[in-house]
Amino acid sequence: MKKIWFMLLFGTGIFWANDVELASTILNKLIIAVTAKENPKVYLYRENEALETHPASVVLVKGCEEADIVIVSTLKQLPRSCDNKILLGTRYMHLGDPRVIGAFFWQKGRPNILFYHERLHARKIVLDRVFDKYIESE
Repeated sequence: MKKIWFMLLFGTGIFWANDVELASTILNKLIIAVTAKENPKVYLYRENEALETHPASVVLVKGCEEADIVIVSTLKQLPRSCDNKILLGTRYMHLGDPRVIGAFFWQKGRPNILFYHERLHARKIVLDRVFDKYIESE
């Protein structure tokens, strides 16, 4: 019985780690596509474990002032210095805020990506055609 519990706990950790790595890979690709920079500066508003543990090609910065893009886990009390920055949400509900151009979130155990065409256009962001299936009208 102890072996079964150990295997369940150990196996769950492996799947969780893979989800974090997958999230990091996806976020890195999205950030680079949105900013059109090789090593964009990213501010994490609140936290984002995927980018904190696996930043890959992004440079994490300590404030909005120096960031190219802000990854938001919450929009509550977002600093004014973030107002003119590109905001990418980590939850579907973040898309309710017109400042957020898109979101990367998990739904039913699967990663989802959604951008709003009008918001991208307003910021003069042109994504590669690979992202067309993730762009919708509001």
